[in-house]
Amino acid sequence: MAQSKILVDTNSYLRLAKPLQPFLFEPFGAAEYCLYVIPELNAELAAGHLKTKFPWVDLPEFVEERRHFPTMSRKQRKAIEETFKFVWDHVETELPGPSRVDARFVAYALELDIPVVTDDEDMIRLAKAFGASVMRTLDLLKMMVDQNHIDLHKVRSIVTYWRHVDDAPGQLAKHYRRLFGCRPP
Repeated sequence: MAQSKILVDTNSYLRLAKPLQPFLFEPFGAAEYCLYVIPELNAELAAGHLKTKFPWVDLPEFVEERRHFPTMSRKQRKAIEETFKFVWDHVETELPGPSRVDARFVAYALELDIPVVTDDEDMIRLAKAFGASVMRTLDLLKMMVDQNHIDLHKVRSIVTYWRHVDDAPGQLAKHYRRLFGCRPP
């Protein structure tokens, strides 16, 4: 069976990679869901401004895991570049807020016809403006629970940690209640 690829943007990667290690390129569930990042995420992490808060990103197991990207043809690569130009033009003229890396994630999601996971509200608006499929980090966690990849105890542990380090996604309580039917821990 072919993989069901899902892209994970920077903020979702940083929220989930450490507590769910191994995180990327590990198929799960009947649909063989497999999580990926794009090469531009590595460049963003190498820039250094995130390393202060997330020093673990340079550990070998995380660096190695981020070397796997979705496979694509030369034609798809070219289409991603063209789509990125349109998406970035929209950011510069209509929707300031998303970064160049956010726009790249949207271009990849559109051209590869796969969802992207993010909690960045600006990026969600950008993805929706172009019709890209988008999920929130909690949606991904719910999918993992439903596919018996993780359990609800693990979700609670992750959410508790987000709150402890003051890095919870926006509208956490609303989305947690919608997905899990109860208040978050």
